[in-house]
Amino acid sequence: MKHANQIKIPIPQQFGFSAQLSTTHQLLRVIEHIHEGKAKHSATAAIFLDIAKAFDKVWIQGLIHKLIAYHFPPYIIKIICSYLQDTYFTVAVKDTDSSSRKLNAGVPQGGILAPYIFVLFLNDIPQQRNITLSLYADDTAILSQGKTPEQTLTPLQNYVIKLEAWLVPWKIKHNVNKTEAIVFFKHSTNLPKINIYNTPINWKNEMKYLGES
Repeated sequence: MKHANQIKIPIPQQFGFSAQLSTTHQLLRVIEHIHEGKAKHSATAAIFLDIAKAFDKVWIQGLIHKLIAYHFPPYIIKIICSYLQDTYFTVAVKDTDSSSRKLNAGVPQGGILAPYIFVLFLNDIPQQRNITLSLYADDTAILSQGKTPEQTLTPLQNYVIKLEAWLVPWKIKHNVNKTEAIVFFKHSTNLPKINIYNTPINWKNEMKYLGES
């Protein structure tokens, strides 16, 4: 952890498994950002994403690559490799066990190292100047503000393109069917759809959470 802290892992936008930070703190951060937009008479658009089977799908070889790239000490890399590699599982049905199969991905849930490994694996998620990024472990919110709802769309779509280009090579799956897109603005508006993996995401218009009727 000392080396991770020195190289600023996790990024400040990641509140998951971080000391003295919780889901409540991240939620308050998002709400405050939306209220700041309201005070400036701006629209805030947000897309809420979910990573599929997050812990179970961590690509081990990709993780090792990142550990090396972050210049972790060799002995730390060896410990993590021994912790993750050459692990097997069996399935028991009543009194019968299956043959053992090798695990090629994933980190053991419930282990002390697992949360830190997972956060490290996501640490190089793309960032963009006109996008506010909010993370709690695998739960991700991306937010954009503009004078009108339409002005929020270009930064969001540009970021989604960057995000897709990052997710694919690291073998990270995204739950498109669990994605929500919401615009916070005082007037209802019909916005063009944002596409994620060529799947259009429908917008919801919300202002009641900001004290509007």
